[in-house]
Amino acid sequence: MTSGSTARPGGSGGAEPASAGRNARPRLVTRDFLGVGLCGVFFFFASGMTMPVLPRVITDDLRGGDASVGIIVGMMAVSSILIRPWAPRFGESWGLKRTVLTGALLAAVSFIGYGVAPELVSLSVFRLLTGLGQALFLVSAVTLVTGIAAPERRGEAVSYFSIAPWLGIGVGPLLGETAVQLGGTRVACLAAGTLALLGAVVTLRLPDRVTDPDQEEEPGQEQDLRRSIAPRFQRSAFGPGTVLALGMFGSVAFSAYLPLYTREIGAGGSQYVFLTYGAVILLVRLLGGRIPDRLGGARAGTLATVLIVAGLTAIALFPVNAALYCGTVVFSMGIALQYPALLAFTVNRVPPRERSTAVATFTMFFDVATGLGGAVLGLVSAFGGYRAIFFWGAGCALLGLLLLHTWAIPRRGAPLPSAG
Repeated sequence: MTSGSTARPGGSGGAEPASAGRNARPRLVTRDFLGVGLCGVFFFFASGMTMPVLPRVITDDLRGGDASVGIIVGMMAVSSILIRPWAPRFGESWGLKRTVLTGALLAAVSFIGYGVAPELVSLSVFRLLTGLGQALFLVSAVTLVTGIAAPERRGEAVSYFSIAPWLGIGVGPLLGETAVQLGGTRVACLAAGTLALLGAVVTLRLPDRVTDPDQEEEPGQEQDLRRSIAPRFQRSAFGPGTVLALGMFGSVAFSAYLPLYTREIGAGGSQYVFLTYGAVILLVRLLGGRIPDRLGGARAGTLATVLIVAGLTAIALFPVNAALYCGTVVFSMGIALQYPALLAFTVNRVPPRERSTAVATFTMFFDVATGLGGAVLGLVSAFGGYRAIFFWGAGCALLGLLLLHTWAIPRRGAPLPSAG
């Protein structure tokens, strides 16, 4: 598809034929949708490959300490948060395809750079570059996905697309470890960069912009967007984004401290708990992809947050194997539903021209949760132990549930906040 082309919701080729009937469900799985998904698979597999490789580069190749690992790994979140308010400007000025392509290329360069960095300072620069690439890629890719899908299928579209990051987290480290064993850290970094480059090649077939057929562009709108360099936030995304961050605190706690917690309660290794966690999320995203659209974003977000609270509370209350696995299943179901439900709820409440800004603002809270959650976890653990961490995660999610119904869900008849 050539630059500057447009695609209507429902995918490439425009809307469904009239013969399909007014009550037919709009088509979701189209060439454009599959293209964005395949691009995401390459990107997140490459990112996942670097997860076990980067700490080895820091400690083994560059002789850094544990503190260096924490600082350098966390630098990606810093640059990602800083660039997100500007990401919609790039998507609107350059086109979504070019922005996705730029993000994939930046990530590819940074992954390759991990293997050739001569010292920690230059490695830190490459890590910051990773955050820039990921933010540009994710914001524009999700904007494409939500634009390609019809409004009544956006939650389903986000559920399916978000399978790519979880596959990357699950399979990518295995590929990275294998590459290290076969050729060392430099070969592993080069392989990760190559995968990201393959994702960049896929982007060349994506639509450059996605617009609603009923949307009328205001005179001079595109020119104004090109001239503007101010960051943009969508205020209606702050409520759902805050709820997401409060729920994600539990996920950060689960991922960081589960190995230590399982050892403390005598549950053996954590690998099978993590396997359960990832498997449930993938199954819910695949088999329950329609749940956010059927229930509606607000109801699905409420259900997801309740499940997160219940799962974390069970894990913290009962330090035994059965409660750990049962709580993990319930918690994983909540994590699987919350992100697509709240994102669909957010983008469905804004005009098409502000969709990219809403996505950027909403997804920014994911990085906020990762960075802030990691900083607070150590303090909670020091004062209360590992079980207190899971109680803390449940309490944060419970606060998110309260904010969802007192702040995030607008009162009937209230005007929608605009971007600013």
